[in-house]
Amino acid sequence: MKNCGLLASLVAAALMVGCGSAAAPLRVGTYDSRAVAVAFAASATFNQELRQWKEERDKAEAAGDDKTLKQLEAKAVARQKQAHHQGFGAAPVDDIIEHIKDKLPAIAQQADVDVIVSKWAVAYCADGAKFVDVTDLMVEPFAPNERTQRIIRDLRDRPLVSPDEIDRHQH
Repeated sequence: MKNCGLLASLVAAALMVGCGSAAAPLRVGTYDSRAVAVAFAASATFNQELRQWKEERDKAEAAGDDKTLKQLEAKAVARQKQAHHQGFGAAPVDDIIEHIKDKLPAIAQQADVDVIVSKWAVAYCADGAKFVDVTDLMVEPFAPNERTQRIIRDLRDRPLVSPDEIDRHQH
């Protein structure tokens, strides 16, 4: 997942080769990364991470370990900023996808796609490429409740928020 640039390059190359040949067109599954971020933020997996961070903080606080407390606070602030950029902008969600990487082959098979990529990562598409929205399938492993599903539906109808705008609303 850390090779997002390489992945995007490979997808672009595959699109150009696959779409220009007599072979069946490449089927690309795209997802709205904001929906994945929102589903993750409301998931049991993320809540477990929060509990672990709280336990670490509580231990450091009980031990009077100010250095660790400051490190944990900086980590929490950075994670919150990342979450805002992922949930409202086009920041990559590779760290979140890591949690469902074992489910990606089944998602691709269910959607009948050859590649899955964030819809924000598609810079070019040759004629004939077939795109399939797999957002709902990418969100499903995080078991979003009805409230989270409503938020995701609303979010998908909204334009991206620029990184600068997101940063202005922090704090």
